[in-house]
Amino acid sequence: MAQAMDRVDPNFVTALHTNISGIYFGQVAHYQPAEIESEFRKAVQDSALVADEEFMANLMYLVRMKEVRDLRDDVWRLVTPKRLPPAAQVSGLKTAFAVGSQNDRQEVDRMEAEALAEVVKAGHSPAESPFVPAADRIGGTQTLIALRRLYTDSAAQQAAVTRQQPDNLSLISSLDKIRDSLQRQVADLTRKTGILSKPEPQRTAELTRVYMSRPAFLTCWAYRELIEEPSPESQAVVQDVVTREIPTFLPSGGQSPEVRSRAELDLRLRGIALLQKLGASLSPDELELLKANDAMIRARKPFFYPACTWEDVLDVI
Repeated sequence: MAQAMDRVDPNFVTALHTNISGIYFGQVAHYQPAEIESEFRKAVQDSALVADEEFMANLMYLVRMKEVRDLRDDVWRLVTPKRLPPAAQVSGLKTAFAVGSQNDRQEVDRMEAEALAEVVKAGHSPAESPFVPAADRIGGTQTLIALRRLYTDSAAQQAAVTRQQPDNLSLISSLDKIRDSLQRQVADLTRKTGILSKPEPQRTAELTRVYMSRPAFLTCWAYRELIEEPSPESQAVVQDVVTREIPTFLPSGGQSPEVRSRAELDLRLRGIALLQKLGASLSPDELELLKANDAMIRARKPFFYPACTWEDVLDVI
């Protein structure tokens, strides 16, 4: 006699049928890794839940936000044969990226590039595919090639419509937004792959410069890369950058001496906080600087000690 399937907690299912991203994550933040692991393994035995795009996308999101690395193999068993609906498949690839190894990330890159190539082959609009917004977040060198193709085709389509339908301003504007978004993604992924391809210590130095200069979309990515596997060697590189290069992260002009001095102090404290996060030994002067500015640091903790969750790295657009 077949054994009855162990059902997923109905409250868990209900919770994952709502928006749990951003400020709404608090609704599911109480779930601990062991409970998520248990409910995940029950859920994937239920064909109706596996086919439920919203539930599975949120389940994968919860796994990566809580960094349930024990589910790494289970995630791959879902995304490799592409058992999931599109949005859930993208969420699964993000989770495989977050909880996996560098080899896993290379496979995610291959699968993402393949998905983008299918968009090109089918002639679909990039706006219609959930794989496109994720490209610069989980992609690598293979994805970059496919993303550049999407951008080239998008730019060509916009140019053609502008020539052929100059009065169709709504369509031209829509195509321009798609082209502009793809252009930004290409630029960001080009920068990311360029940095990651550098040998050490240049790689760590460049990641530190990105973190300290705080460009949109890349700051939390650089931070997560830096704190993933810190070593005495990487700590020394970070120490060198935040000690010698602080002035290069400030505007070249247009600031009063007082404003510039405050900005320089902010960055110096941000660099010391990064070293602290990496487990580096701080000098007496650095410790004293932290102590003297404790109230300010606590008041602006996200600037000095950013959370930089996987949502910040992989989901925030």
